[in-house]
Amino acid sequence: MRPNALKPRLRAGQVVVGCLLAYDAPWLVEVLGHTGYDFVTIDLEHEPFADDSVLSLTRAADAAGLATIARLPATERVLPVLSAGVHGIQVPELRDRTHAEEIVSMTRFAPVGNRTYYTQTRSANYGVGIDECTWTRGANEELLVIGTIESIGAVEQLDEILAVDGIDAFHVGPLDLAQSMGLPEPDELARVIDDVVSRCREAGRWVAVGVVAPWGIEGVGPAVAKGLQLLHVPSAWVVTHAVAEHLTRIEQRIPREHRIPTAASVAQNPYLVADPSPDDSG
Repeated sequence: MRPNALKPRLRAGQVVVGCLLAYDAPWLVEVLGHTGYDFVTIDLEHEPFADDSVLSLTRAADAAGLATIARLPATERVLPVLSAGVHGIQVPELRDRTHAEEIVSMTRFAPVGNRTYYTQTRSANYGVGIDECTWTRGANEELLVIGTIESIGAVEQLDEILAVDGIDAFHVGPLDLAQSMGLPEPDELARVIDDVVSRCREAGRWVAVGVVAPWGIEGVGPAVAKGLQLLHVPSAWVVTHAVAEHLTRIEQRIPREHRIPTAASVAQNPYLVADPSPDDSG
């Protein structure tokens, strides 16, 4: 497996910034690398990416110097995605200890897990020039596995989840968590998230919370102060916000007799506007 530049930086206490990718656009991945991002997360949970697109995007990320994380449920699709050479797997809707153990079993080779043994694939250089025993051990060490806390049920079982070895980091999804809590007041949601972040950090796990949307930029400093090290920028919100904002600025400079303004606003969840913490992608 290709070296994962994220893990040594996270171990050193650094903050890494990546992009949650909603588009099958290898050129955009290249732009992210050229502009200084650290990683790209391919959003297979919400977007209709084909397997060959994952391979193309991963190749583009490798060429651009970016680590690649794939965000998808823990199903049989995880194995070919791992074979494509991604550096990390983010599993949504982590439920409980049993689910966490299943994730580790699927993503880690023995003796940590039971990932299917296969080296004739891109992640293992197609079996060329590798020692198979050394490679499987290295693959376990390099892979970044992230579980996503998105329900109050998972929060209530967090101690049991944290007792499972093999999950390196946890990502809190504020909007789905809020839905599972019956849409509480923002302060109550923030209290629960802060508690999750604190407990994960005490357990030695790296943490992310939602995404940093254009209108949530002021939450970055407080988030880092609380120990967050993985920051995600949502490509869809950045693109829609940028094109809408740019059109608005253009139309503000055109006399009304020459153009009736048509620029539309981008939807912003009330939790995200009211709470200065990093925003959520779902």
